Amino acid sequence: MNVAIDVLVMTTQLIAIIDPVGALPIIMEIPSIDKPVVFNRALRIIAIAVPSLLVLFTVAGPYILGAFNISVADFRIAGGIVLLIIGIDTLREGAPRTMGLNPEDFVFTPIVTPMLVGPGAITSVMLFSTYYGLPEVIISIVIASLITYLVIRFSFIIMRLIGSNMLRFIGRFMSLIIMAWAVSLIVEGIKEVI
Repeated sequence: MNVAIDVLVMTTQLIAIIDPVGALPIIMEIPSIDKPVVFNRALRIIAIAVPSLLVLFTVAGPYILGAFNISVADFRIAGGIVLLIIGIDTLREGAPRTMGLNPEDFVFTPIVTPMLVGPGAITSVMLFSTYYGLPEVIISIVIASLITYLVIRFSFIIMRLIGSNMLRFIGRFMSLIIMAWAVSLIVEGIKEVI
């Protein structure tokens, strides 16, 4: 039962940070996205790249920290600060200013990275690997990636149903979840250091 709850918690946090619904307006601005060939290519890139990058950072994360002699507590504090900044940007602006979005570029940059798999998602999966077992983290990544894929797959329908105002509301609500988790990471990291 604890494993299921852990997976649910990680998946929820990942969805809040990846924020596929918040990415929809940018995805809709990709040139010729309304053409099936372009849309299917973008969807395929997102379906492969998002889980691949997240799993890579989950597996390599502890080695990266070790190579730079960074403690988990230090990374929690730094990761919490990054997530807090992203959450505040999203709450104020509707999308993180720190991402430097350019909708004219194609799918991998800026859609896959840094929008979907940005500093927040990378930090999160690296931190997850310090709290939970690798199989649970990977299951969460797969579920969050599947949800991201489905949101983008049905993006035209979602945009028509909920509209841009509701998209902004959802994005800002998700930013509160990100900020709450960020504060928790900072506090926990400081307790470990002290």
